[in-house]
Amino acid sequence: GQSLGYGFVNYVDPKDAEKAINTLNGLRLQTKTIKVSYARPSSASIRDANLYVSGLPKSMTQKELEQLFSQYGRIITSRILVDQVTG
Repeated sequence: GQSLGYGFVNYVDPKDAEKAINTLNGLRLQTKTIKVSYARPSSASIRDANLYVSGLPKSMTQKELEQLFSQYGRIITSRILVDQVTG
């Protein structure tokens, strides 16, 4: 599976999400510049701790995403979106 260039990271603490946005938004990875921002929360329990990441390199793995973002706090879940047709 190759990434579509989008992913989500959910933090336990909203302050960690803010720190990740402030530090990683605009970071250059390979030939891409990533955009990190708050995602629309799906429940009150993750309000302001759910991040949307776009512009990920297509070769980025789930493990690499977690390594990059885990520096900023404890991650509840993360996911890289993958094209279901092409894998």
